Amino acid sequence: MNRLLVLLLICSRVGSTTAFVGPSSGRSLIQQSPSRYVSSHRDLCTRPRGRSHTTSSKQTELAALLPPGKFTAIGMGIGKFYKASPLIACFLTASTKACFADSMAQYRDSTTTKFDIKRNLAMILYSGTILGLFCSVMYNQLFPIMFAGETNPLLLAIKMALFDGFINAPLIWLPPAYIAKALIYNQPKRKALQKYVTDVKENGLLKKYWSLWLPA
Repeated sequence: MNRLLVLLLICSRVGSTTAFVGPSSGRSLIQQSPSRYVSSHRDLCTRPRGRSHTTSSKQTELAALLPPGKFTAIGMGIGKFYKASPLIACFLTASTKACFADSMAQYRDSTTTKFDIKRNLAMILYSGTILGLFCSVMYNQLFPIMFAGETNPLLLAIKMALFDGFINAPLIWLPPAYIAKALIYNQPKRKALQKYVTDVKENGLLKKYWSLWLPA
């Protein structure tokens, strides 16, 4: 559960990887004969363009099915929904991300032989409620009130980071993950909280959390 929680927290910050493929020839381009490139250029100019025509046709068909106006309308509709129902939008966004993140984690886990739907539901419930609803209320409504008197941007950022790491994390952000799992698996809530305390004391859960989020 701890690994899944850490994966969920960092999944939105993970970047993509780009592969660079080098030339297969041992000689440099300068060392190779210029006539070879002239010939290649001529071949390219006289080569049949059926594949390019097919690709262009497919792009035209796709543009006909989804014209730019539809994308604009969809984007505007999503924007209006987020403005009209911010809490519901936060819940749906966070729960959807959790669903995909946990599904990917289970797929890549070599010890998992069958997709655990309960585990996925637990992550959806926790993420939608805590990382969606509670984080939205905390950061967008409570923090501006709690730190309204601080005018120095640097001190404001430090205060909010420390409060979030040493107050919110151990009391609000982390314990509900264990409770959500207990609810879905129909386990005792007291046992779930005991597991959380054990992870904090013996497995360094908070230290791992602080090492990840305080520098960020």
